[in-house]
Amino acid sequence: MRRASLIYPYLMRRYRKRTRGSNMLIGYARVSTKEQSLDIQIEELEALGCEEVYTDKASGDDFTRPGLKEMLRFARKTDTVVCCKTDRLARDTIHALSIADDLKKKGCGLKLLDLGDTDINSTMGRVIYTIISALAEAEKARINERTSAGRKEAKAKGVHMGRPQSIDCEQVKRLNTEGMGATAIAKELNIGRASVYRMLKA
Repeated sequence: MRRASLIYPYLMRRYRKRTRGSNMLIGYARVSTKEQSLDIQIEELEALGCEEVYTDKASGDDFTRPGLKEMLRFARKTDTVVCCKTDRLARDTIHALSIADDLKKKGCGLKLLDLGDTDINSTMGRVIYTIISALAEAEKARINERTSAGRKEAKAKGVHMGRPQSIDCEQVKRLNTEGMGATAIAKELNIGRASVYRMLKA
């Protein structure tokens, strides 16, 4: 397969196999960050016969993904868009159904490999797609809730969140001069006793 020139660096690549025809399989692949690789998804889509593969390196919550927009623009009547997983297309149920509607208006099919060979724009496919997308969205919400709860619990226990705080050597020495021991200083400043001893010797 001959690869076309890079479009939207680090966000979207378009792979062209032949000139535009009808009944084309069009692939869409996405990862969330620039560090992640699209290769596995692209290889899977190409193996299925996708003649165009559009890609994005962006969050599924980003509705302005250039690869997605270009894919929707390129798709024609009787084409079928193929995506490896439901959450690669969209994380939000409403957005997912909006994409499906846009394709259906153009007379295009939509297949998600994790849902089998069902065309999402069929009656039964739409029901399945709605359920799976809603589950993906709910799982993301649960992860966010667990993360938030963990942070609140850690904060309540006095655990410092984020970047380590810088240790004030002069403050350590001042507290020691005032009669405070290493253990008490460590507890007061939320640092290790070894750090206290090291600074007192400095």
